[in-house]
Amino acid sequence: MSRDVPDNDKSILPTRPLYPFQRQVLHDLLDAVGRGQVTDRRVVAHLPTGAGKTRIASHAAATLLNHRDAEGRVFVWLAASEELCEQAAEDLAAAWRHLGNRKAALHRYWGSADLDLEQLDEGFLVAGLQKLYFAATSRLRAGEPGFLTQLGRQTAGIVFDEAHQAVAPTYRHVAEQLTVDNPPLIGLTATPGRTWRLDGDDYDLAEMFGERKVTLDPRGHDDPVTFLITRGYLAAPRFVRVDVETSAAVREPNGSDDYRETDLRAIGSDPAWQARIVDETLDALSRYERVIVFCPSVQSALDSAREVLDSGRRAAVIVAGTPDDERKAQIVAFRAEGGGPMALFNYGVLTAGFDAPRTKCAIIARPTTSLVLYSQMVGRAMRGRQSGGNRRCEIRTVVDIRLRGFGSVTEAFGNWEEMWRQNNS
Repeated sequence: MSRDVPDNDKSILPTRPLYPFQRQVLHDLLDAVGRGQVTDRRVVAHLPTGAGKTRIASHAAATLLNHRDAEGRVFVWLAASEELCEQAAEDLAAAWRHLGNRKAALHRYWGSADLDLEQLDEGFLVAGLQKLYFAATSRLRAGEPGFLTQLGRQTAGIVFDEAHQAVAPTYRHVAEQLTVDNPPLIGLTATPGRTWRLDGDDYDLAEMFGERKVTLDPRGHDDPVTFLITRGYLAAPRFVRVDVETSAAVREPNGSDDYRETDLRAIGSDPAWQARIVDETLDALSRYERVIVFCPSVQSALDSAREVLDSGRRAAVIVAGTPDDERKAQIVAFRAEGGGPMALFNYGVLTAGFDAPRTKCAIIARPTTSLVLYSQMVGRAMRGRQSGGNRRCEIRTVVDIRLRGFGSVTEAFGNWEEMWRQNNS
């Protein structure tokens, strides 16, 4: 009589696996926030754009919410944009389905979403920073102080997405009020500083997180970016500088400031600059299926998209005022396969929390002195083949020959090392 014999060699496949380097960072994060002392419960996860910060942090959040002392509490995820909030909500839901030990709610509090923050079921709260701050100030004006600290007493832990923004006064107020009972505070960023010059804000940021950060072990490579490119997690970028001489009257920023909106609009309205954006986009579309273009103004983005459409090519534009349904439709079309080459123009959005792995070329036509902003824009095209992206990508930076520019994501990644104690040392 025969009977089935179990296959002892059959593997059990996880539904939400992490890459080895992501597991290393996750372990370091959990070790960093698990020691119980005030100075040891704050840490920044420093990873290049495209390395999976959100995925790692969602695993960390699920693991921390599984703890017995977290029952009945909420884990708070703070982010500044709707794209980041949506991405976090999706990753938290997927992580909890894989790792969670009980039923948990997923509370959404950004954009037009609303809820009673004093009546939250245990689980996760994904909150827009501005929305949460305005809710707190409204309560304060109504004679109800302590709203955020009350929420903080229900908090099992906090993730602060794009943590280089955390020292902005309104954002820092939110974070400090929520940490009244010393829950774990995990910052996520590709750039653990605010300026390339290392000024007071940079040191304030390091102090806020106890000067502690974790990053991936480059395993014999010179730096984490090189490691990720060599292993195929990031696409190898080819940087192309595109020089333009404009007649725009522009004041170059001083100190830690970036270009003023009035100066950016002046550059965007310059005929030479605008013509170069369109020419570079059309040339890129002749070789790449998906091209993202960062413009210096709303009008520049609209005009560029119209000219590319008039040439017979596919194009879409997303700016801050784009309606939600139109924005989602444009992003779905850009991410989808087929349909022919397409350019996506934008101003002031899509620098973070936007993932379109098929993007093979980024045209940075928005002048900036911010190493943070530049590295974020570059990162939109650097998704590697391990994550459904590309082996190589191209970064075209349009530069007024009178103004400065950047050209290295490795430079951006290592700019702030002197302010931090590495890997919990």
